[in-house]
Parts: sequence; C-alpha cells; structure tokens
Amino acid sequence: MSLGTYTNTLLGTALLLSALPAIANVTNGSFEQWSGNTPSSWSTIDNGIRVSQSTQIVKSGRSSAAIDVTTRSQDNTDLLQKVAVEAGKTYRFSADIYHTEGNVKARLYVNDYQGYSNENQTNQWQTISYSYTASSSKTINVGLRFYDVSGFDGKETVYVDNFLPNTDSNSVKNSNEQAASTPTGYYVTAQSLTGYALKTELYNIINNHNSQGYTAIWNFYDSSSRDKYFERDNSIVDMYSEKPNGSDSYSYSAVSDQCGSYNSEADCYNREHAFPKSWFGGTKEPMNSDVHHIYATDGYVNSKRSNFPFGEVSSASFTSTNGSKLGSATSSLNYSGTVFEPIDEFKGDFARAYFYMATRYENVIGSWQNITTSSNAVLNGSRNQVFESWVVAMLLNWHNSDPVSQMELDRNQAAYEFQGNRNPYIDHPEFVEMIW
Repeated sequence: MSLGTYTNTLLGTALLLSALPAIANVTNGSFEQWSGNTPSSWSTIDNGIRVSQSTQIVKSGRSSAAIDVTTRSQDNTDLLQKVAVEAGKTYRFSADIYHTEGNVKARLYVNDYQGYSNENQTNQWQTISYSYTASSSKTINVGLRFYDVSGFDGKETVYVDNFLPNTDSNSVKNSNEQAASTPTGYYVTAQSLTGYALKTELYNIINNHNSQGYTAIWNFYDSSSRDKYFERDNSIVDMYSEKPNGSDSYSYSAVSDQCGSYNSEADCYNREHAFPKSWFGGTKEPMNSDVHHIYATDGYVNSKRSNFPFGEVSSASFTSTNGSKLGSATSSLNYSGTVFEPIDEFKGDFARAYFYMATRYENVIGSWQNITTSSNAVLNGSRNQVFESWVVAMLLNWHNSDPVSQMELDRNQAAYEFQGNRNPYIDHPEFVEMIW
C-alpha cells in the first residue's frame, strides 16, 4: 500500500541525544494534563482520529493518550504542538507507541515526516525517535500521524506516552538519563556534513575501537543480551527465534546454553556474524570480534543462514520457528541468488549493523568484494557506497520500516562500554538517508 493510501499516524516521545546538550520546551509530553478529551498544549487538526485519556495502558506516570484511528483518508499531521529550537543544537525527539491490532502505524513528525513505528509489535511499548539539528533559531511543529496498513477495519486504538524532551519533571529526568549515554561532543565534528564526507568523518570518530577478542563476546551476551523487551524472562535474546508477539518456541539460559554442538533448533546459541566473517577473510581482527554486528542466535539457524546475503525470500527452503527464512530472492530485489530473511522486527537492527560495518571499515571494505561469491553479490568494491544498489535499496527500506528500538539503544550503549565505540546509525538514524 502506498503512503497516499495509508490513513492516520501520530504521536511521539522524545529524548535528548546530542553533540551539544539541548532540551526543547515540549509541554505535557507525558499526557498527564487534560481538558476533556484534549491533552493540554496539544492540538488535533483532523477529524480522522479521536483522542482520549487512558489510565489503563500507560508507559509511565498516571495516563497516556489513546488515539482511535477512524479514517483511511487524511492530509495533515493529526496531533501536534510548536516548540522552540536553537540554531546549531541537536534535539532527539521520541515517542512511546503501543499498538493493539497491528493494522495502523504511527509516524513521528519533527518539522517534517520522519520514521515509522513497527505495527507488527503489538501489546507492548516501542519507541520511535528522530534526532533533529536546527539550522536556525525558530519554532517547529512536532507530533504524530497514523497510517492504515493491510487489514485495517476502520477503527483501531494506538496509545502514546512520553513525548520527549518535555517539561514534566519525570520525563526530563528520563531525557537526561538517555543523553548521558552518549558522551557530550561525540559527534560534534560531523555537524553540517552530508553524503560520503559525513560517512568518512563518522569513520574517524568510531575507528580504532578496543577489540576485546572473540571469546569475550560470551561475556558480552551474558551481561547485555538478556530479554528485557519481549517475554522479559532474562533469557538470551535470539533474533532468529524470538517471537515478538507470542511465546517463543524455546529460550536460552545465559552461559549454560551456549554452543557446543547442535543438530536442530533449540540445541544451543552461538555467535552470529550478521556480516559473515568469510566476507572479510575469516578470523581477522578487529572485525571478527566487533560486537556491533555479532549477535546471539540459535546455532542451527545460524548454520542454515551460512554466509548467504540478507534479502527477501520468495520461496523458502527453510523456515525457523519464528519465521526467519532461507530461500530464493524475490524478483523485486534485482538479485537472483539464495538469501536469508530475518523477521520484520529485526530487519532495521541488521540494516543499521551493515551501515555500521560500511563505515567502521571504510578503509578496507573496498577490498572484500571478491573474497567470496556472496560478498561479491553484496559489495560493490568501493569505500563510499560500499554495497550494490539492490542492497542499498533493501537496507534503506528495512531501516525506515523498523525504527530504532529500546533494545538497540541499550545494546549500543553496552557495546560502547565494552569496546569503546558506538553505532552512529542507532544514535542518529537520520545519518543513513544523509549518506545513502
């Protein structure tokens, strides 16, 4: 369905994340103050939504905004307010979104339309965010819009909480906590850059990280790959078996269930190079132990993935218990080989890991193209675009369709504490479009 045939979308949460500390004066971002069915300081500008106060489904505080989407045609941002920003300062706006049926997606508005929520992540909170750098001191609109997707039956409720940064005391505290995770000035030298010049400056910022070695990755998983987001059972998060909207078919205990040998799914978890190590020549450092692209996954599914490119599958030869697939690529990719497709919940995670690899190893990645058949299919031999055009188009789509989650934010901070560098595309998702 095209954007023109979508319906309604709106509302967000914002947190502060910047090279220069900045807080925008968003009022009532926690939706605690109401006048009838209107949250104080917010304006609704379209009759395609109905807004009311909810005290039942709440992320923090006493209440949230319940948005009933009731129309398939709409032209303007549904819920908004104006905030003042200062020239040269960066503001990270975000919103907590809770989907109930999964047939409507929310889109953040920060001076223009930005990223979407993942409508398939139902009955749990997720965060959509966007980092905005003000070109001048001015007033901008911030807010949300809602779009229907396939299956929309004419009415669906989406809950919104914590539009940050705002002036509510507990929300400002949360904003400052998030801001503290990125060192002040970390990206300051990248300001005002775009295109491959921006990518090269990001390389200068994140290169020369402190490799901890391949064995230390087990310790990283033990401390920083626990499930606090789905079942919240403290098991290892396995992106090839996790079922975001239901009970997992199996789960792994940290340390005791690490591989080991395996003969089928559920035997053990191991260390999956999302960017296959054979593509860069095997156990070469620091790529082989860089946790920004190495995830805990089921060993058997990992072996099925092998070193095939990520892609979108038309006909599956293997499907894991959570729906990850191996098979022939769809014709829309302009690639005819075998590909591995993770579930929608994690496509953005993997896309941002690939953009990280293209940046962190900009100085050497141009020589990796011809190492294997699969690397030749994905890489174009350059240090700027790095990927073949079909890969860029797919990764951009995955990045935009699956916005940065709280799990990614937490993992990025843990990786920074572990090896001393960050994934810029998690901190600043807008960098992706600015470069590619």
